[in-house]
Amino acid sequence: MKKAVRFLVIFSLMVCFVSFGVNVGAKGLVDQASKARVKVIDVGNAGSFTGAAASPCMEIFNSAQVAVDEWNAKGGIQGVKIKHIMGDDALQPSQAINVAHKFVADKSMYGVVGPPMSHIAQATLKIYGAGNLACITTAASKPSLTEQGYKQFFRVNARNDAHGWNCALFIKNYLKAKKVAILNEKVAYCVNMASETVKGLKKLGIKDILQETIVAGSKDFSPVLTKVKAFKPDVLFFIATAAPDQAIGVRQMKELGIKATFFGTEGAKDKKDFIEASQGAAEGAYVYHFGPDIYAIPAAAGYVKKYEKKYGTISGFGPTAYEAMNILLTAINNAAKDGKISRKEVIQKLHEIKNYKGILGFPVTFDKKGDLEGSATYFFKVVGKDFKQVAIMTGK
Repeated sequence: MKKAVRFLVIFSLMVCFVSFGVNVGAKGLVDQASKARVKVIDVGNAGSFTGAAASPCMEIFNSAQVAVDEWNAKGGIQGVKIKHIMGDDALQPSQAINVAHKFVADKSMYGVVGPPMSHIAQATLKIYGAGNLACITTAASKPSLTEQGYKQFFRVNARNDAHGWNCALFIKNYLKAKKVAILNEKVAYCVNMASETVKGLKKLGIKDILQETIVAGSKDFSPVLTKVKAFKPDVLFFIATAAPDQAIGVRQMKELGIKATFFGTEGAKDKKDFIEASQGAAEGAYVYHFGPDIYAIPAAAGYVKKYEKKYGTISGFGPTAYEAMNILLTAINNAAKDGKISRKEVIQKLHEIKNYKGILGFPVTFDKKGDLEGSATYFFKVVGKDFKQVAIMTGK
């Protein structure tokens, strides 16, 4: 009898234990669309990790990885591990489309950092929109990207209509120019940036402007630079996507004896591919950028230390990527708090981001279109082997 009672007690305890185990195991994050348990949360990173823009894009990826590592160290998203996946478009729209389709098809993916180039973002906008997959770009600045009604596209950088006006103000008020030559590579970002700057210059009364186009990847800009030399501008605004082209541009400008001040775009803010590659010709040149001097922001000290310990020096493309990934993961986490998650809910939570305080020195809020509210343009001068921030323009 005692043996039978003992058996029943043990059996009952086993049933309770198994039942408890099943109940615990049944808990966890569930995807609302598929009703399946979420075993891993994938986040993508779309960029040009090979080719002329590889250097800044790798800084973007590595900075986003720092954020992912920090989240995983704290337990991930509601206890679910985060996996960071690279999608290389090699600066080619056709390849970017393949990356977008791959990311959308990944049922475990809930958001993407990138693409950072405007013409690449334009090529993939519809695909990510159809897949309800949130994208936060760190640099794509063509205004129309957020004017087409898509709800999944966000940016932590200013638009070209802000940058163009601010660059015009900088050229007139800081560089004191009266004659300006503008060369632009014929892709979405460059054409639009040139147009916005010219519009601003004319509004400020500078109408003596030479405009010419350049070809990305060219090893010889001397034919068009010869026209610039004959024009005798005070400032040469060299609007190209990648730093290697700008390094060639500033070097050949000096070789031809052009006395103008060289003014490069955000792509030129690369110590290796612009300053070092110019072989000294970049000394005294100016560039504008979408991000501030990260070394001057106390809140960024932790990120800087972790990044430089693992990956080396920061040129300027990484900080906005670290910020973008943290904002994306915050939105994913907010969407997952009730134990359920969907891509649409992640997009909704991104639209609800208000005054996010990260490492950029200003709170991030997205407007209804997904644009950054209260954005600015930052200006740097090449001094020795580094960039020194000399001005911040906010449209005034």
